[in-house]
Amino acid sequence: MEWSWNSVTPPSSFNGEDVIAHALHPDGRTLFVSTSYGTTHFFGTTSNGGVWKELGDWVLPFQGQGHFDAKLDAWVGLHHKEDGYVCCCPVVSRSVVTTRPPKCKMLQEKLFHRETQEEVPTPTHKHLNTTLVYKGDSRLCLVDNSMTRHDFKHAVLHVTIFGLKYDHRGHLQTKIRRTVTSYSVSNASAYFTHPAFWM
Repeated sequence: MEWSWNSVTPPSSFNGEDVIAHALHPDGRTLFVSTSYGTTHFFGTTSNGGVWKELGDWVLPFQGQGHFDAKLDAWVGLHHKEDGYVCCCPVVSRSVVTTRPPKCKMLQEKLFHRETQEEVPTPTHKHLNTTLVYKGDSRLCLVDNSMTRHDFKHAVLHVTIFGLKYDHRGHLQTKIRRTVTSYSVSNASAYFTHPAFWM
């Protein structure tokens, strides 16, 4: 299969900076995006280019990228309101305009933790970024990046590898085995980005 690309007309109602969540449909040809204006759209590619369509006045339940998990038959992402929680939702239909967002199931277990003023008067770390990466076969990798507050030169990456499944009641839960590892990154700056660490 050869790669090719074409320029397409951008959507008129938003630009790239307005996108707060996105996910690729399992068909591999349809991209869903939610905006800071509270709307969700999809872009469907065709042999003649592509077409943007607004789906409704609602947003996907995750922030950033949602990943399709075939075993869950759902998109998985970091919940957009509940800090530190993973959620999933059914894949949105490309053909139905709806006024309601997809039903979200949230993992009850918090997979990463940020220090708050109530817990620690002077937090030792400044949170920078969190990323969720799909590794395939219902396995995910959560990378939480923070810097030490005393010098802002050392980053710590907390990496959690886990799997997801539904329990007998249909609730989202982690699989039994979970791996948590931390890495110290010296000479980092406030602009340090952990995808560079993976390379």
